[in-house]
Amino acid sequence: MPTVERELPQLIAMQEELNRLGVRTLLPPPAAAEASIDKAVFAQMLRKHRIPAPATFPPEGIDELPGNCRLVVKPRRGQGSKDLYFCSTKTQARVLSQLAAAPIVQERVEGQEFSADCLVDRQGRASAVPRMRLVVHGGQSLVASSFHDNEVTARVKDVLAAVGAVGPANVQGFITQGGRDRAVMTEINLRFAGGFLLSKAAGADMVRQTVNALCHRDVDHDRLEYEPDVYLTKYVAVLSTGARNNPERV
Repeated sequence: MPTVERELPQLIAMQEELNRLGVRTLLPPPAAAEASIDKAVFAQMLRKHRIPAPATFPPEGIDELPGNCRLVVKPRRGQGSKDLYFCSTKTQARVLSQLAAAPIVQERVEGQEFSADCLVDRQGRASAVPRMRLVVHGGQSLVASSFHDNEVTARVKDVLAAVGAVGPANVQGFITQGGRDRAVMTEINLRFAGGFLLSKAAGADMVRQTVNALCHRDVDHDRLEYEPDVYLTKYVAVLSTGARNNPERV
């Protein structure tokens, strides 16, 4: 199974050889992998399946965006909020597009950001554990809480089905207020997310059931039920080392 999206194309290309060597794999089809790596492809896929998503255009299509909305410029193959820029006008978006590699311009979604830890078995049946991303830094969720919301869960499963996901996945979006669509989807990662330990703490047997899928055993989706209002807080510590400043030594 992949640990980062960029491993997916290589692993999928090696899948037959790995199977001959007796290595068990749990990998999505190539089209799903491309959608998880390329945000422009993902946006096109959501639009094709009529799943609510932010309006997305290449830099040359900026004029097609609504004139009164806030915008975000990002690399179509980026991750971790690197080279992510927020702006208010199309002129600003044109300038910022020169700073990101192969950028896209999206309508900025306002609302409560959420993420869902998911497992899709080999038959296409999916379970999802949504969690609020309460504190986010550098694309990583540092404080999160599990919650129940039938509409959000249904929308997450729509995304998984549209992409053709298999195995562990993480789907992200926003719960908006007052807009036409309440749950707007923004991203998918076909791997375990850094915050999936919250799903485990909330009672979802995510690891064991993923191993079952990997070993061609039935996934017990009843074991992926979870409790709401479970919180997870993480912190990042940095240790800096260097030569000791000792004046007695030459």
